[in-house]
Amino acid sequence: MSRPPLQIGTWGKISRDEVSPGVWRAMARFRDFDGVTRKVEARAAATSKNDKGGKAERLLIAALTDRAMPAGEDITSDTRITKLGLIWWAEFEDADRAINTRTRYRDILENYVSPGVGGLRIREATVSTLDRFLKTMRIKHGNGTAKQCKTVLSGMLGLAARHGALDGNPLRDVATIPINHKEVRALTVTEVGALRAGLRQWEADKKQAGRYPTTDILDVIDIMLATGARIGEALALRWKDVDLKSEKPTVTVNGTIVYVPKKGLTIQEHPKSANSRQKYFLPSFAVEMLLRRQIGQLEANPWDVVFPSAVGSLRDPNNFRRQWRSASLDLGFQWVTPHTFRKTVGTLLEASSGVAVASAQLGHSSENVTRKHYIQKTHEAPDNTSLLEAFGN
Repeated sequence: MSRPPLQIGTWGKISRDEVSPGVWRAMARFRDFDGVTRKVEARAAATSKNDKGGKAERLLIAALTDRAMPAGEDITSDTRITKLGLIWWAEFEDADRAINTRTRYRDILENYVSPGVGGLRIREATVSTLDRFLKTMRIKHGNGTAKQCKTVLSGMLGLAARHGALDGNPLRDVATIPINHKEVRALTVTEVGALRAGLRQWEADKKQAGRYPTTDILDVIDIMLATGARIGEALALRWKDVDLKSEKPTVTVNGTIVYVPKKGLTIQEHPKSANSRQKYFLPSFAVEMLLRRQIGQLEANPWDVVFPSAVGSLRDPNNFRRQWRSASLDLGFQWVTPHTFRKTVGTLLEASSGVAVASAQLGHSSENVTRKHYIQKTHEAPDNTSLLEAFGN
């Protein structure tokens, strides 16, 4: 009868023999992670007459132990979720992730996952246990937070499965977390005209009264309407990204404003997605606005941004949102957020040129994303009256 195969990552009986006077060899069969069983050996000079290969065996065991843990971390079914989270985070952080993504996932891991299930061992992370945890997250913190907890846990337990601590990822079988997407609402061309005219007068009144330090909200909105850029991308626009001398003036979105914990605001040198890094041809109203700002700029700011804060620093997207909220309440457009302008661009382009053009302008990787999240539905069936008239004859 043949001997049973070794388990992956384990070794068999260690043998010793003296290969030359005073030099001993320790050898064992080790089953590697590719499933192949190989002989592994270590040699060492005897430390004394009574050594008989003891040093060689100790060296062999150390080598076999290292070989059994190729990732540098020992993850077993008895590893606690808290430790698994630290190992997973080290891998996740080492990858090329956006700053905001790293910040958000770190918050989810530290403030929700670890306190909620961190004391469990990996073998205790069953479908039913994880399902109860995620349902508790939904009740206490909402569907969005629960979905992010599921994403982080799925990454962690996927790592555990790759290390052989689980047969599969139990997150695949937990209940689906519903996300209620609001129906897309965009501004019409008429509404955009009314908003811009009203905001222009609102800023003039505030400037004349001397009660409002920021009177360029409309300029930022105009660049979003001209390109479809996100608010963080618009505020990260630098003069080196602007070309007003070409026959067709352009701006290039190369980054976005992000907040780094303990460091403050900075420009992330790439937009939210790789597809968002692109050059935009500018309509005349945006060209005129940029020329006016370029000519009227009294002094350069350290970041060379087109839309600095009142003190010349990077402008916080959250501060801009608060400024816009104040204006929108006075103008009767309180339902409009900075992201509404991106949806407005998508809706206009889809209606006139099709979803492919809208998707390309917004830098989406999929037309489905554009169709689902950025185009307002008309709720109007096509005019088929000439065909349907046949039923009345």
